Amino acid sequence: MSQRQRLWQRLTEAGIAPASHQALLDAGRLQPNTLKLSHWVQAETQLWLDGEPLPPVPPRCYWAYHKPVGIDCNVRPDDPQSIASVLQQLPPGVFAVGRLDKDSCGLLLITNDGQFAQRLLHPTQQHQKTYRVDVDQTVTEAMLAELRTGMRYQAGPAWIEARPCLATLSAAYQLELTLTEGKNRQIRYMCKQLGLKVIRLQRTHIGQLYLPELSVGQLLELQPQQVILAAQQP
Repeated sequence: MSQRQRLWQRLTEAGIAPASHQALLDAGRLQPNTLKLSHWVQAETQLWLDGEPLPPVPPRCYWAYHKPVGIDCNVRPDDPQSIASVLQQLPPGVFAVGRLDKDSCGLLLITNDGQFAQRLLHPTQQHQKTYRVDVDQTVTEAMLAELRTGMRYQAGPAWIEARPCLATLSAAYQLELTLTEGKNRQIRYMCKQLGLKVIRLQRTHIGQLYLPELSVGQLLELQPQQVILAAQQP
């Protein structure tokens, strides 16, 4: 285990569902009771839950999941369309690394490794993820140029500055985009700003990990080399 972790990571890796973390703190069930979920805790720090030592961190595990359209990445245990229905098939303490919106599909990682998730998600890491985007009309070179240089797009009342991304044309109506950020529904909003409607959005790569044989809805436990590929940049 690493030398230190955020408290939320330590709790998750001990098999405690993220949705219950704050309630445990608020109820005073976790000791020391001066901690917040964002606080760092050292590996040697002893934590107590309901007067008992916090369970040890289980072995690291990693899965790839081909998320279908219609599955929501919000964890709602009573909703059959929630990612919770997938997580319940796996060992306690696992969680999805980031999210894909309900209308999108493709590669999603699931793990109990909080440090690994942070490397992939933290904005400063600028970790690359690649998407195949089918749109409703021909994509022009001018559109590609806007994506490549970093465009400004509107999301509701807000205007957002996007980082430059890798943008290539796979077919007249199909883009391949590689992003180093993951703002809410970012690709859909960028395409809308360009006058394009997204027909289908699929994540194909995380880092250098690409699993073309992974069928829709399939879970696959990753081998160590595949985990390394997911964390690597091209």
